[in-house]
Amino acid sequence: MIKIYNYRMKQFFKKYKTAIIRSLIIVVVFITITLIAYLILRWAGLTTEEDFRRLRGQLGDSVYFWIIIGLLQIVQVIFIPVSNQIITVPIAIVFNDQLWKVWLTSWLSIWLATILLYWIGRAGGGKLLEWLISDKEQTAKIVNWLKRGWIFYPLGMLLPLPDDLVTILSGTAKMNFIYIFICSLLTRGIDTATSTFGYGLLSRYWWGWIVMVLAWLLFSLFTFLFWKFYQKRVKKREAMTSKATPQEDTL
Repeated sequence: MIKIYNYRMKQFFKKYKTAIIRSLIIVVVFITITLIAYLILRWAGLTTEEDFRRLRGQLGDSVYFWIIIGLLQIVQVIFIPVSNQIITVPIAIVFNDQLWKVWLTSWLSIWLATILLYWIGRAGGGKLLEWLISDKEQTAKIVNWLKRGWIFYPLGMLLPLPDDLVTILSGTAKMNFIYIFICSLLTRGIDTATSTFGYGLLSRYWWGWIVMVLAWLLFSLFTFLFWKFYQKRVKKREAMTSKATPQEDTL
């Protein structure tokens, strides 16, 4: 059994050696860019609650402060793909008397970064995937498979998932831009509202977490039911098309 296992492992690595090496290269580059971006922000003093308090003391409630916050959100979403709460929540604590400004700035800047990520994925996602697996036909199959997941895009943006990756994949699959435009606008609004207002209200109480979890579950259920309904519509349309197509007479 051990010999068989070792043989299969050798065959596996022999077959996917190139893909594994290229995947590791992508991961290393990705982590390097993330660390460099984070260290730059840390060096600039733009990562903690104390940093934002100092920045507020220097600029006050000025338009320049909110422009800096907006640009910071864009950089964080694109180059440091972690939860936007690491920026939104500290700012919400500092500006707890003006949460609507925190929410509006975070919403629009994170949404803009999401659109940029979509176009990054659309421009280079397919090429990177093809370089990774070295198979043009298989790349086309994967892209087509990703495209069928369009209905789950809003869910992926609201659940605690790496939504930046979800957006890049949507661009790689070349999902309809208008659909992504509208969905990301709405879901980013909900997401940032949860971070801004939810942190100060719901997350302070045990029942608040239950409310948020139930909301996620209900939205997941709604998405699943809509997907089933959509699948039935597609099958029904295909059945009607096949019936309408005249069959050739067989001799």
